[in-house]
Amino acid sequence: MLSTETVALVTARYGLGSVTRPPVYAARGELGRIWRFETERGAWAVKEALVPVDEADAAADVAFQLAAAGAGLPLPRPVRTTDDRVTVRGADAVLRVYEWVDLDTAAPAAGDVGALLARLHRVEHPPRGPVGEWFAAPLGKDAWRALATTATGAGAHWAPSLAAALPDLVALDTLVVPPDPARVRTCHRDLPDNVHRTVDGGLVVLDWENSGPAQPERELAALLWDLGDTAAEAAAAYGGAKLEPEDFAMAIAVQGHLLQFYARRALDTAESAENRSRAEGRLTAMLARPLTPAGVTALLDAVR
Repeated sequence: MLSTETVALVTARYGLGSVTRPPVYAARGELGRIWRFETERGAWAVKEALVPVDEADAAADVAFQLAAAGAGLPLPRPVRTTDDRVTVRGADAVLRVYEWVDLDTAAPAAGDVGALLARLHRVEHPPRGPVGEWFAAPLGKDAWRALATTATGAGAHWAPSLAAALPDLVALDTLVVPPDPARVRTCHRDLPDNVHRTVDGGLVVLDWENSGPAQPERELAALLWDLGDTAAEAAAAYGGAKLEPEDFAMAIAVQGHLLQFYARRALDTAESAENRSRAEGRLTAMLARPLTPAGVTALLDAVR
């Protein structure tokens, strides 16, 4: 539960008015928890960060959100404090606020997601700095081997799956080439899991905190891989994208860093039981369907 001090801090700093009922825990992601606040001014999504958050970074992602909203993209309105900040620091976490959006449980159609991404890529928002290593650098042979050795030594139940995938994961890294600075712009970088249907039948894009510099075609390639069997539908709706193997560089880099992150968290006895369990679940799911060189070839054949 959020403390009464935190509730009072949020409602006062963001000018939300008095709460009309106790806040409700709504969801948990890798970067934070989400609480539903109901106040005399409406309903709000309050995000409690589980990782360090810099105000300048938060202000940058809000600037991108506002540019996207101005271009007609559907997203929850970010709320600033009464002194024009995006975040406030509570006793144990950094917090930020969005308007609340009621979601439908039905998944959006792949074509709708592809068309929405095309609209987002027409928002030519300048990047804030170069593309970071998480999105641009391969894990590398030595790091892959060290990760597999550590997992096997620890007796992790997912270690055999990692070992089996290792040759493909190492080979995949050779497709990663540096981004072209001339093509880099601000992208969402965390689709399609954050495109949802709303209860009124529309679409909404959530979780913009991970947005930042990327090449649009690389974000598209990552989206198509995530969509799997419906990738061709999304590619057609996007508008005839012409992808090459190196366009999967971002998907490859992110897959490597995520597998390493989840493996380390799953093996770290200092982590909470919840974090370790979540990490093991993500590892199991990712290793059941890893991106591979053959997968890149098959996907390109499917969408061409």
